[in-house]
Amino acid sequence: MKRALGSFLLWTFTITGLCWGGLAILGHWGVLTLAHPAGVVLHLLGGFGPTVGGLWVFCRGGGRLRQVPRLVFVPRRGTWWVVLLFCLAEGAVIALSSRQFNPQIPLSLVPVVFFQAALIYGGNEEVGWRGTMQPLLERAVPFPGAAVVTGLVWAVWHLPLWFVEGASQQTIPFGWFAVLAVLQSFWYGALFRRTHWVFGCNLAHGLTNTLLSLFVIQVNGLLAAGCLLLLAASLVLWYRTPWEAALGEGEKGKRTGRM
Repeated sequence: MKRALGSFLLWTFTITGLCWGGLAILGHWGVLTLAHPAGVVLHLLGGFGPTVGGLWVFCRGGGRLRQVPRLVFVPRRGTWWVVLLFCLAEGAVIALSSRQFNPQIPLSLVPVVFFQAALIYGGNEEVGWRGTMQPLLERAVPFPGAAVVTGLVWAVWHLPLWFVEGASQQTIPFGWFAVLAVLQSFWYGALFRRTHWVFGCNLAHGLTNTLLSLFVIQVNGLLAAGCLLLLAASLVLWYRTPWEAALGEGEKGKRTGRM
């Protein structure tokens, strides 16, 4: 576990550090900006650090690269609704606590923003964070501990963007960003635990990023209450529940011929 986790972190932080760290240094020197096409490429490639790290661990662990599309994109039967309900709840929390659209994002562009956020600007990271790192940690520590550690590492991984002029992360204090990262690690970790569907986490992550762009975020009691409710729902999803136990007994009875 330690070796796999070390390999993941090495690949993740090396790729991202070279791209985002290089972009920050070049920007400081006035050589390159985020608005330049080369800056956009560096920003994009840096975001795939966790993806590459996760795929490396999977392949080194005896997996096959050709199996990745099925493992990432194909949900277990009857689990898609968990992701759907969570996305609806998340959308309701942010929309109701804000109730103010960002005028800089036309509604007609929301599908494009969501597509980008789910596949290349956020959601793509989930192969690494929820598909690799958090499950590895859960072998050694309970789910809450694994979620907190993953969230903090995830936040630190973003840190170079606070030194890149024009990066969206500069609009939020790093402390608040770290809190959000830890909360999201509980949310997405529980989704992956219940669905074993990495792309479901891609969609949830992409929706979060889209909503943060679409609405003017208001830090108020409603937002805090909504986030805590989502946290509680995540804990219920992760830990075995009575109805799940009953369902498991029913499936066992079918296999043995008993009702």
